[in-house]
Amino acid sequence: MALTFQLEPAAGRPPDLEVGIRKKIEHDVVMKASSSLPKRLALLRAPAKKKGASATSRKPS
Repeated sequence: MALTFQLEPAAGRPPDLEVGIRKKIEHDVVMKASSSLPKRLALLRAPAKKKGASATSRKPS
């Protein structure tokens, strides 16, 4: 279950406020969804990119 919110910047509001609101909503949704599952949800993060490595140097599989 993935929810995506597309918020357009509101006039007069700093973008950090909207980012904070979006993160809070996403956190609340994940917490509610995980409470109804038999196993805990694991949050995955993309691996940090190495400096100097380019996407074109990868070998096709």
